[in-house]
Amino acid sequence: MADEIPLIVERDGKVLTLSLNNADKKNALTSEMMGALSAILEDVENYEDLRVIIIKGIGSVFCSGADINNWNPEELQELLFSLSDCPLPTVAHVHGVCYGGGMGLASACDFIIAEEDTKFGFPEVKIGMIPAVISPYVSRKISIGRMRELFITGESFGVEQAYSFGLLYSLNSDIEKLIKNVVGGAPLAQSFVKKLLSEEVDKEFINERDSHLAELITQIREGSEAQEGMAAFMQKRSPSWSK
Repeated sequence: MADEIPLIVERDGKVLTLSLNNADKKNALTSEMMGALSAILEDVENYEDLRVIIIKGIGSVFCSGADINNWNPEELQELLFSLSDCPLPTVAHVHGVCYGGGMGLASACDFIIAEEDTKFGFPEVKIGMIPAVISPYVSRKISIGRMRELFITGESFGVEQAYSFGLLYSLNSDIEKLIKNVVGGAPLAQSFVKKLLSEEVDKEFINERDSHLAELITQIREGSEAQEGMAAFMQKRSPSWSK
């Protein structure tokens, strides 16, 4: 039966649509669903003339998060990496609800477009969890300061806020227009753009940044103010500037 299939795969010309099919549980990510998604994504290079991958949800919502009774972090990590590392442009077409692991799934895509009344959020904190696995992918869309606020409160937010936060490609949910824009680009060039902006490049940037920060910290530690502060701490007294 169709409702027993965790993922529905449909191709229409240059577009491959992957639909989450766990509507009874608001498309919560199960082990079977994540495994099916990962397998397809890792095999996309064998799809001749394919240009765009769209991920969406069957039923009333896109994805309510991970199924806490049927998943493990490693599976979600593998899925998000496969999606981010996919050589083809990827689009999350979200509607209804996009929470938790669904936010990670969407953020790992190159583009996110949303229907008008979609609700977003990171509710993990409300059940004593944290959005650790998805955070590296969310940080590519939303600032760390905003993530801190949303992760701590677990609050929901709407489409206009999502757009202002940088999560959405556009307030327009016209998927056909987006596909047309993507297909208008050269496929090999697009794959190189994705490599250019991949995690490996990010790591090089982070190493350079950390090296710079280490030099800065060394300079500060050797300054008179830091020396006084450390001495005051060791001597259990107030530093001179606080008197």
